[in-house]
Amino acid sequence: MRIFLKIFVGLTGLATLLLLGFVAFNWAPDRSVADLQRRWAPPPSIFIEVAGMQVHMRDEGPRDDPVPLVLLHGTSASLHTWDGWTAGLKASRRVIRIDLPGFGLTGPYPDSDYTVEHYAKFMHAFLDRLGVTRCVLVRNSFGGQVSIVTALARPARVDRLILIDSSGYPMVPDSIPLAFRIARLPVLSQIARVTLPRRAVEESIRNVYGDPARVTPTLIERNFELALREGNRAALAER
Repeated sequence: MRIFLKIFVGLTGLATLLLLGFVAFNWAPDRSVADLQRRWAPPPSIFIEVAGMQVHMRDEGPRDDPVPLVLLHGTSASLHTWDGWTAGLKASRRVIRIDLPGFGLTGPYPDSDYTVEHYAKFMHAFLDRLGVTRCVLVRNSFGGQVSIVTALARPARVDRLILIDSSGYPMVPDSIPLAFRIARLPVLSQIARVTLPRRAVEESIRNVYGDPARVTPTLIERNFELALREGNRAALAER
């Protein structure tokens, strides 16, 4: 019995040392919006007040477009997801994109309500703020689920939906990004609020990209730094 007890104590001590070493090596405190926006929110980025938050957004292209395109990103992404689309469309279409609450530079909801219905209410408040009465919703992943509920809430506002690898229907994924798996585990999710291995960010991005060649060092750096925006990691764990 004593031998087993010694083995247990030894393994527990080793596990504790490994955990402390992991935290020390991957320690990554929150960063302020002011610190991050110098690099990730140059013009044409602006911040507008919606639902008690300073929402990071970009609004480009002709203002007389009667049905602008509104682009929404997926989980743990940002409005930068749509850089290529915007470059190709803004000459002829008004293109609006934002960092959804809980992500990018917008940061967490004040009330910590991350239900898809709450996101839909936010979207209508955002569009009201811009005076957009009708639009095309273009969404990827989690943003697709938000757009579906947004359209169902006020169908007259949505001209059409363009859904790209959208969530919102029952599915069993072939694999789950490492960051998402960590966020689901109670103990690890708490540790993840103060640590962030860059390798985990890279693996999570590669997991969702069909063409790994498009995963550039700049893309990895951007996702890594925006994940550190104060409150974002806690918001991911809560959502």
